[in-house]
Amino acid sequence: MKRALITGSSSGIGYAYAKYLSERGWYIDLVSQNIDRAEEAYKTLNYEHSKIHIHDLSSLDSITEITSNISTPDLVVANAGIGINGAAGRNINEDIEFANNLMFAGPIKLIEYYLPRMIEKKSGRVVIISSIGALIPMPKSAIYAAVKSGIYAYGRSLNEEIVEKNVSVTVSLPGYVKTNIHKRSGLAHLEKQIASWMWVTPQQVIEETESASIKGLSEVIPGRLYRLTSIFFNFKVTKMLWKFLNSRNKK
Repeated sequence: MKRALITGSSSGIGYAYAKYLSERGWYIDLVSQNIDRAEEAYKTLNYEHSKIHIHDLSSLDSITEITSNISTPDLVVANAGIGINGAAGRNINEDIEFANNLMFAGPIKLIEYYLPRMIEKKSGRVVIISSIGALIPMPKSAIYAAVKSGIYAYGRSLNEEIVEKNVSVTVSLPGYVKTNIHKRSGLAHLEKQIASWMWVTPQQVIEETESASIKGLSEVIPGRLYRLTSIFFNFKVTKMLWKFLNSRNKK
């Protein structure tokens, strides 16, 4: 039975990834910070070959606890994340540090532990859930874009380094995904503000990400719309449109 470790597994993309793998007979280590959401997700998943691990992934000590108690999996899905929003100079140091540890330093420490062991056994995959925000400017979400850009560069570079070792690192760069992350980060207005055709489902993200990971690709942009338009991300008109879509109602 193949084994997967999924961070941020209690909701959104993480939960959908767990469901996808459970339907394919994987053993799944479910890592989450919130015990109530984790237990509810575990009950909903209703899958005997899985186990909950409660850890605060913004604490680097928690990463050590995870690596000390979970043996090297066949697949690591570094998915845990939050939305962090605020105009320049308004993000407090605690929030910046939390976001950096949760979505950049923490995943790196986790991957740096398991990757050499995957290389040693010549088998394994790593999936990093980044964001389309790593590729396009995100006014009033600069901290979020920064950490997502950093983990994107890290994963893409790793994959080039180990390409001949039968181990892959794939970075997924989804755009707007139908999860509760926007509501939890105070951006519920985006659900009405952003056109329906700009949203992708967690299932679509996972299917396209898994396909790219199995092929050993270094990156994937889920959703045909985002893939087609990504070549225009550095155009001024695209930046203006993206700013218009994302800036209203933000403080």
